[in-house]
Amino acid sequence: VQIRLESAKVAMVWLPLSVIGYAWVCQERVNIAAMCVMLFLAGFLSIWIYASTLAYIVDANTGRSSTAVAANTSFRGLSAFVATEIAVPLQDSIGDGGLYTLWAGLMVITNCIILLVLYKGRKWREASAEREKRKLDGK
Repeated sequence: VQIRLESAKVAMVWLPLSVIGYAWVCQERVNIAAMCVMLFLAGFLSIWIYASTLAYIVDANTGRSSTAVAANTSFRGLSAFVATEIAVPLQDSIGDGGLYTLWAGLMVITNCIILLVLYKGRKWREASAEREKRKLDGK
């Protein structure tokens, strides 16, 4: 199961950097080609991480994967709603460079959480399975 997250490590390094690159080429009004390259990289790397984490969610939640995917989708949707509502006021106050640099910082935090799951997830899953087994044996 861990291999799913292992495959996202490369993208986790480059995604925040590509978002920061996009931020500052937008802020500095650089040639549109540079914006397109940075936007492509950010999109490609974010899909890479998303696909890896979604595969992990499915594999790690045997028997309840649809519930886990639904919870993930709900959280993503709520996060997108909040981000959409605060993006323009933030952009107006701190500019493109500041907004996307802040966003990249949030990505670094979430990437650290993914790495935590990568390294501790097996132990957490085993402990959870043991608790469920004890609960079933106690009935």
